[in-house]
Amino acid sequence: MNILVTGGAGYLGSVLVPKLLIRGHAVRILDVGYFGVGHIKSLHPPVTLIREDIRRIGTDKKFLEELLQGCECVVHLAALSNDPSAELCPELTEDINFRATQALAAACKERGARFIFSSSCSVYGKTDSEASEDVPANPLTVYAASKVKSEQALGELSDARWNPIILRNGTLFGYSPRMRFDLVINIFSLYSSLYNEIKIFGSGQEWRPFLHVKDCARAFVFFIEKPEAAHHIYNIAHENVQVVDLVKIFQRINPHLRVSHLTAASQDERNYRVSTRRMHEEGFKTIVELEYGTEELVEAIASGLIQDPESIYYRNVKWLKELTEIGSKGHKEIITLMETLARLHSLH
Repeated sequence: MNILVTGGAGYLGSVLVPKLLIRGHAVRILDVGYFGVGHIKSLHPPVTLIREDIRRIGTDKKFLEELLQGCECVVHLAALSNDPSAELCPELTEDINFRATQALAAACKERGARFIFSSSCSVYGKTDSEASEDVPANPLTVYAASKVKSEQALGELSDARWNPIILRNGTLFGYSPRMRFDLVINIFSLYSSLYNEIKIFGSGQEWRPFLHVKDCARAFVFFIEKPEAAHHIYNIAHENVQVVDLVKIFQRINPHLRVSHLTAASQDERNYRVSTRRMHEEGFKTIVELEYGTEELVEAIASGLIQDPESIYYRNVKWLKELTEIGSKGHKEIITLMETLARLHSLH
């Protein structure tokens, strides 16, 4: 199958794309590359890498035609992908997370290409019990609101002939060739490895549905290769856990771990659990346990597999702020600057 993966060089895409390649799919990637693409260029078999701003989809019809030429399925991962990043510039979030999604989906429908959208369980915001896919969304952040708007647009485009699939992913964790350390388990892994300490902001009583990045990638492969699905939206998660209980996992890995509780500067109202019954009924099951995936990541940090893990490069919002401070350069100028710096770094 000829598959376009937007955001294919990102945290999830970097795990998904190799899985597609080894299963015989032809993959092209649309990714601006602000977080690096060296790991994509080394893939075998090679992929077609298109380094462009996704907003061009809505303004350049020729570019859109070339992008989707011969494409049978689009996996849409590209987004400003967490709450702080989305809050950094709400207008940019609207353009990237919503308008680009709407334009790309409409083009896929016109061409009869399948469309699989990466959404988030954060659309539930705050729940009293496990939320099924039928529970009304309650977005509490700019990021979650952008996902809800995109889901609604996809629902309006859907009909008997064209039915996009929406995967509401849990909070991701685990090792990826494009690492992130702005996700709770990944943050805990970093600081428990480097400083033998975990800091919990607030009570830690908040619930989150967790999902290893490999399981998330497996879910996308599952639905890509499934001609028809019984539903339009699926929660994808492994286990609902309170943040404070994550500490017990880290204490089993490291019995000498120090734990401190700090007062949060602002209250995070998000507190949600999700039901995965629909996912299981469709035939997909997650396989990576929280403790196994956490231990794997801690060891990746300890062994030096992840170079300079404290770099802001692994924290989306801090790196985006750094890029913003470069000035009013176009994205290609920024990419050229980044790659020059990467080459210089490799010489040392």
